[in-house]
Amino acid sequence: MKHGHLLLAALGLLAAGTARAERLDIDHRLYQPLNSALQQPHDGSVFYQASPSGRIFDRILVRGTSAEHDWTEALELTTVPRKAERKTPQEWFAAFQAASESTCPAKVSVLGEDERSITFALEAPPCSTGTPLSGLYRVIYGRKTVYVVSAKLKGTMAADQRQQLLTLLSSARLAG
Repeated sequence: MKHGHLLLAALGLLAAGTARAERLDIDHRLYQPLNSALQQPHDGSVFYQASPSGRIFDRILVRGTSAEHDWTEALELTTVPRKAERKTPQEWFAAFQAASESTCPAKVSVLGEDERSITFALEAPPCSTGTPLSGLYRVIYGRKTVYVVSAKLKGTMAADQRQQLLTLLSSARLAG
């Protein structure tokens, strides 16, 4: 299997059960730890959850022992039917920011946006988990689906790691 399609094969569940040609492509080769994790999958390296509302959540383990419970670094992909979401990525971000402030005050900053997407960073203090959380998010609005790609690290992200992950997130493109 070609490397460029490995992520899509691992995450084929994102489109499972839906009748749409639109999909999200991400070039996982741009972030070596993710590429290595996808090259050597094991039991527990992907956590999948679907809801009756059509929301699909996948967490891919980058560092740790279990994508479900014991991860230190992960890539998360969430798809939600667009009809159930805010009208624009900016409205989605505003709702996310309000919700995150009510649960655990975090520093959230927009890094880039256009009419179909918004990219932002989150730095959360230890709060209830006891561990600080660093996250980079890209929300992309498709024709019928909202795609949320997030790179998360329990701890503080180093500058070079942050840049590599931003490059990874910027490679996310709608196809089909």
